[in-house]
Amino acid sequence: MSQEWRLLDLYVDLNENSVFLNPAIQRARMEGQVPDTVTFCSMKKIGISLGFYPDPEKDINLNYCRAHDIGVTRRLQPYYVNVGYPGFFAAYIIVGKNFMPPTVSEIFKMIIPQMAEEFNRRWGINTQYRPFNDMEVEGRKVSWMGGSFFGDVWSGASVLLYKPSPIDKINPALNIPAEKFADKQAKSAGERAVSIEELLGRPVTLEEVREAYQRSLEKIFGVKLVLGRLSGKEIDYEQENRMKYSPEILLARTEGKKFGPLGPGVKRGETIWKVPRGGLIRAVVLVKEGTIQNLLFSGNLLCSPVTALEEVEESLRGVPALEEQIKEKIKPVYERPNYQFTGTTPEDLVRLVLEAVDKASC
Repeated sequence: MSQEWRLLDLYVDLNENSVFLNPAIQRARMEGQVPDTVTFCSMKKIGISLGFYPDPEKDINLNYCRAHDIGVTRRLQPYYVNVGYPGFFAAYIIVGKNFMPPTVSEIFKMIIPQMAEEFNRRWGINTQYRPFNDMEVEGRKVSWMGGSFFGDVWSGASVLLYKPSPIDKINPALNIPAEKFADKQAKSAGERAVSIEELLGRPVTLEEVREAYQRSLEKIFGVKLVLGRLSGKEIDYEQENRMKYSPEILLARTEGKKFGPLGPGVKRGETIWKVPRGGLIRAVVLVKEGTIQNLLFSGNLLCSPVTALEEVEESLRGVPALEEQIKEKIKPVYERPNYQFTGTTPEDLVRLVLEAVDKASC
């Protein structure tokens, strides 16, 4: 292993790391200020970190979170909803895209099965890759990945549940539609997730988890991870992010804030679709006299760049609510250079929008 990557080992608050620190590391790497980096993060307390597209007013019980000191924030990346807690481990991979296959789905196919091999070897558990981005043991999720390309840099994360989650505190914080479990044996978040400790019936140390991740990542990429520290530039960028991003700004992408009060003659339609072996996508559309006035996609969406689906939303404003006209606007966004939509096609979004339009007409 001739090439070295920097390894950072941090004890963090999930929300602060997601919004302030990790984006600072990503920015510094994109500018060439720091080397390719893997960051190991263990969590201080319970926190909920949304990807760019989940709607906190719909997907999270915000009143419960406020009452129980559970922080909620949004990452400016197309990940899912992550609930961190002591016993939730995250490995962030921020490296040049030359180390990765060209598509997000191919990256998951490359990394997750090889990580599963290391976990199976180390702990004697039968973990398996479940497309798009999960690692499971007998249908229960123990690990998953997310990520996106940002220019010439891949920024992604693998997470592992190594200790049991405090499900009695987490479940009331999440508003999970029944459709989420439509293609799974488990019918609740508690049934769906399992930790390494629960599988082994013994305590699992953080050092075991660090060693498992370091060994698997070094093997997958043919590099050596060398412990380092944050640069001054990254610390400066973190402080800049703290000044720039308030909770109100980060959580502003909601139906209520985007649409405001409905005007005269405007009708609202909403539909939800479970992507096969993927997440949920929700479409809310405002229609007036057969024309799309506004549109909001939300849910567990993976796209690159992160704003790709926002561009679809904007392209459909003022468009007649008809199949061909909608498709004519969506398809060019999918075809833009370096744009990726994992798990969906233009036809999927056309169908989703038309279903929401039909409900607005009822």
